[in-house]
Amino acid sequence: MSIYNFFNNFFIAAKNPKTRRDRYAKFLGFTLIEVLFVMAIVGILAAIAAPSWQAFANNQRLNSAQSRSLSALRLAQSNAKLTQTMWQATFRNMPTVSQYAIHLSPTSDTDKEYWNALPWENFDAGVRIVDNTETEPRTTFTKLTADPEPDVYRVQFKAQGNPNGLGELGRITFVTRSGDRKKCVIISTLLGSMRQAESTECNQT
Repeated sequence: MSIYNFFNNFFIAAKNPKTRRDRYAKFLGFTLIEVLFVMAIVGILAAIAAPSWQAFANNQRLNSAQSRSLSALRLAQSNAKLTQTMWQATFRNMPTVSQYAIHLSPTSDTDKEYWNALPWENFDAGVRIVDNTETEPRTTFTKLTADPEPDVYRVQFKAQGNPNGLGELGRITFVTRSGDRKKCVIISTLLGSMRQAESTECNQT
């Protein structure tokens, strides 16, 4: 095609919008059938992937809660050794989130205000602490029910870093709010040794 013919066709198309639209219509969009077909494919793929994604997300939430609770317990243990005073890690379930706090063990009677004033940190909203009234594996740390509201689980560490008696041995167990997979942190010896476990392995102290 000569340069003359090229520019001549260009100007003709520019002067005639209908001709321009007809020539380039196939590049300007999709038909309704094409859009519906793509939407159907996307819906099918999403339905297939959703359960796998949900399981992955729940596992990540459990891993996070397990890791953070282990860190909290170790920090309370470390602080007890460092300050030569008794420290504790405290855990509780709130209506929409579970929490933990690391603090000096109280030396006198406590009340609701004392517990609410602790430096609480939130776990992921997708997990909760398995209560000691639920099926195994469940939380077996010391549970306080007299003053705290809601009830709390606690582990106290003495100045040497060991748990404050046999009653402080045990585990804290987590489960997702939309599943039944469980993970835990276990204090298994009087020296304060800790380990992580999952599902039925949490029952092995």
